[in-house]
Amino acid sequence: MVKFMCRLLGIYGKINIWQEVLREFQKLAEKGQVPPNASQGHIDGWGIATSKSDNSGMILLGKYEGSALDSNQYGKHMSVHETQPKIFLCHLRKASPEIRITVSNSHPFLCEGWAFIHNGTVKKANELARDLDMKMTSNDSDSEYLLHYLITQIRNKNHQTTDLERISKSFSDIKLEFSAVNSILSNGKEIFAIRHYKELGNYYTLFYYEIDSGVVISSEPIELPEFQKNRWREIPNRSILWINGDPPKLKIVTF
Repeated sequence: MVKFMCRLLGIYGKINIWQEVLREFQKLAEKGQVPPNASQGHIDGWGIATSKSDNSGMILLGKYEGSALDSNQYGKHMSVHETQPKIFLCHLRKASPEIRITVSNSHPFLCEGWAFIHNGTVKKANELARDLDMKMTSNDSDSEYLLHYLITQIRNKNHQTTDLERISKSFSDIKLEFSAVNSILSNGKEIFAIRHYKELGNYYTLFYYEIDSGVVISSEPIELPEFQKNRWREIPNRSILWINGDPPKLKIVTF
């Protein structure tokens, strides 16, 4: 079933080499891992979102068609920040055949201050239970349907459950056919990095690298001299890595 193959990046907290991380991730548009027999490259669109200056939500810096490696806009989005935002999300897209290559289908998707990036294919995603007042901005992207499903569950707050518990239950309750719902979700204050695949576990990976002041999350380890290869940790299947606080606190929850 594998059709939708993307690369995900999340940066949380203070990473002194955050620009180098983004530049190295940019190269995955051309050389990033793909499943067996798939064509090389994640060149069907890209986008970046960051937390607001007060961390009250996420804002979209830009979404584009084509390869991030060929885009001058990629570097411009880094240069406008004199200081590092608390949270970065970046996505490199390899499109499913049935979902058009358009700017509106590039990630991240935003809704009610949340930003979302996804790697995988969800069949009949429009059947996911969601509040219909959330308007689609894409051309029927399964990823945006998935975001609206998650926001619907987050909206249904009560005093007995947390956002982490609602998000965990939302992924556990998905009954539709999917290859993977690997994703990163952020509200500007915290990050939820989800790994949940049903096939090709060697492709649908999600790793994190922790230092005292920050965390990098990536579909595959970022190779930089400042990063020790043996310190990259793989998020287990059917798990959420939750990051919040300053200095960052990490928690892994299985579902």
